[in-house]
Amino acid sequence: MCIAAPAHVLEINREDMLLVADFGGARQQARIDLLPEVEVGDYVLIHAGYAIEKLSEEAAKESLEAWDELLKELEEEDLEMEKARQEYYDSIN
Repeated sequence: MCIAAPAHVLEINREDMLLVADFGGARQQARIDLLPEVEVGDYVLIHAGYAIEKLSEEAAKESLEAWDELLKELEEEDLEMEKARQEYYDSIN
């Protein structure tokens, strides 16, 4: 499953129709064919290598906060699963 993720535009190369965006510290290139009006500093949704929608700063921040919460929950679940796995292995040894 692929989902669109919010990113902050850092650089634009209009000649090659590419942007460089920040995803929470990770940089990624994306095509701007669908959003030729995008500017450095904008927030966009990126899906499958394309900037597909420009976001308001408020909407981007709300989305990024939701991503942070989701990632935190997933990390906590991973820790709980690892603990349960270790307890299981300890019980059979």
